[in-house]
Amino acid sequence: MNDLVGDTSAQGYLASRGLGPSALVTYRLGVVRRPLAGHEQYAGRLAIPYLTPAGVVNIRFRCLQPHECDGHPKYLSADGAGTNLFNVLDLKKDSPFICVAEGEIDTMSLSLAGLPAVGVPGVDAWQKHFSRCLEDFEVIYAFGDGDKAGSKFSSFLARETRARPIRMPPGDDCNSIYMKEGANGLHRLIGE
Repeated sequence: MNDLVGDTSAQGYLASRGLGPSALVTYRLGVVRRPLAGHEQYAGRLAIPYLTPAGVVNIRFRCLQPHECDGHPKYLSADGAGTNLFNVLDLKKDSPFICVAEGEIDTMSLSLAGLPAVGVPGVDAWQKHFSRCLEDFEVIYAFGDGDKAGSKFSSFLARETRARPIRMPPGDDCNSIYMKEGANGLHRLIGE
């Protein structure tokens, strides 16, 4: 993995998602350019580390190609890696609420907009013990994508964690709202 300073294709992809230089540093993003033996399937992918106070506990790899990823998955996880919440450092922020998003880039968008957020790497990746991480918050906002799976995610979290479902407009997600309306668009969704 290398840093993104000299990688213009990865920087271009991230800029197209509204993730500038501060996101690169905050989330310690990288790109796999010279994979280790056995990691060739991650070549050319964005490396998204799962940071905790103790260090990196997991890494997910996202395809950077501007297509629907026909023939290969958009995201890959390291072999044998478990499922973790993304961006758990936001659990330590002084806030009466926390946002839970579907995916890492949506989580980054919320957090960069000033809304503390953690993410689940996909609708079906929720683990029962994640609920305990959210117990101390007065309000939990569940941000599912504006599709059927996102609605399922928000409804599930409402039952599982007493979250308030935030319904996205059809076809939108946290990142697309962030791109169109900036931080104010995401704050508007929770009535802030």
